[in-house]
Amino acid sequence: MAFELPRFTRCCCCLSLRTGCLLIGYVSILIACLGLTATSISLYKVITYVLNDTHPNLPPDAVNKSALGLYVSHGYYLLVFLYLLVISSILVIGVHASKPHYLRYYFNSGLFLLLIGVTLVIVSCIFVGILATLPLLKWCFTHFLGLIVVRSTYLDMEERNIEATYKMASIYNPHLSRPLMA
Repeated sequence: MAFELPRFTRCCCCLSLRTGCLLIGYVSILIACLGLTATSISLYKVITYVLNDTHPNLPPDAVNKSALGLYVSHGYYLLVFLYLLVISSILVIGVHASKPHYLRYYFNSGLFLLLIGVTLVIVSCIFVGILATLPLLKWCFTHFLGLIVVRSTYLDMEERNIEATYKMASIYNPHLSRPLMA
């Protein structure tokens, strides 16, 4: 049994699909840049805390074990935000240039990013705690809805690129592909 994704005709009930894709792309670039910045600053704070030798009431092994979990989580966050930045740039370029294969690449990469995001939810739940997973779950749901909008835009672009006469005439008339003048 196959599960087919829904197809939207408009983004957010009022915007065209192209405008919605551009908004998704630019907002994703902004989120990726802010996420990279916040994660880098947070990682710097963790490193400076661990390198500080004064940890009252904490044995060094406990500090190192906690730091290792935070290093793994932060590294994974950096990977996800960097990947989001790259594929969001591809989305914006594809929509501006009206190149549907860029949108198809974004959709496929976005599915992979969604898988990485779900993995990040699991890793964050293990190393950071349950409260860190709630914003990530919200982001995964929002990203999934954005992927449906991008897929709808991609399908619209593909349909506009196929000429209606070529679509029907080439099926029934094999001589149509020959030049009109010899």
